[in-house]
Amino acid sequence: MNGVKHGKGRFFINDKNVYVGQFKNDQIHGAGLYIYLDGRKYEGTWFQNKKHGKGVFTWPDGKQYCGDYHNDKK
Repeated sequence: MNGVKHGKGRFFINDKNVYVGQFKNDQIHGAGLYIYLDGRKYEGTWFQNKKHGKGVFTWPDGKQYCGDYHNDKK
């Protein structure tokens, strides 16, 4: 990843998408915000690079899904 083993940081994926939040063992883990190049956003909890727990996914048109994720799935 970006050399952030533990704590908070910012990570750019393929110079397009960006993640700002917590890391653990060099993985996206904990609370964070992921912004996709096309304007979609996910803000919530992560477990080993996957959406997991409570979160809000927002599409560019403003529609939202607020709820639970398990292993990257709603």
